Amino acid sequence: MSYRLPQPFYFDGGSVGVVLLHAYTGSANDVRMMGRFLEKNQLAVSAPQFAGHATADPTEILTRGSVDAWWADTVAAIEQLSAANKQPLFVFGLSLGGLFAMRALEELPQVCGGGIFSAPVLEGPTAKLTPLFGQYANRIMQLMGVPAAQQTARLATINQQLPQQLASIDIFSRQVVADLKQIGDKPVFIGQGGQDQVIDPTQAQVLHQQLTQQNITVDYHWYPQAGHVITVDSAHHQLETDVLEFINRFKK
Repeated sequence: MSYRLPQPFYFDGGSVGVVLLHAYTGSANDVRMMGRFLEKNQLAVSAPQFAGHATADPTEILTRGSVDAWWADTVAAIEQLSAANKQPLFVFGLSLGGLFAMRALEELPQVCGGGIFSAPVLEGPTAKLTPLFGQYANRIMQLMGVPAAQQTARLATINQQLPQQLASIDIFSRQVVADLKQIGDKPVFIGQGGQDQVIDPTQAQVLHQQLTQQNITVDYHWYPQAGHVITVDSAHHQLETDVLEFINRFKK
């Protein structure tokens, strides 16, 4: 097999812990460059892979994955760092991963700060995810050499089950928004690309305003030329620097 499936990673670079969460239909490769950068700056970094993701069968995102499973993945990564005495502990997420990072800020006392990169916190999953999921599935099946008949069957499964999963993500995002006040005195990082084609980039500023109105400390960063996956595109160097500065400013 010529195509190597992405793998989760744990880089033990120091005593401060950082969890990095990837995007929907993504993998730990979404945040690997940031992980290496933070490791070089003496931080311990864990990047799990959400259940059903980064496998040879894209339908597993729908059959094995769920909001509950992904939340369990998030908690497990945080507990892994806690068990290794990595403190203070930060959690950041890209897109879908950002929803779980925000939930961790709300729910888990061992997390002292963190935030989001291109995350649809206020708007939830958008209609653009349906064709993007299909494109992702076709690409993976072609890379894996899946026979045409099996590709057709898998696409039928996706068309049947994807709407239900997106609806459950939407419910989860609404709950995250309803509980923003629970973040309390934890600082929140927001990074957003101005050329995002997947979510409405202006919602990041609205979220910034909502958080500051609740007296939550926000470190807001706008990358005018960046697209949705800002962890790997032209803004990634600046984003990495900004995240490191955030961690250094707020680690206790």
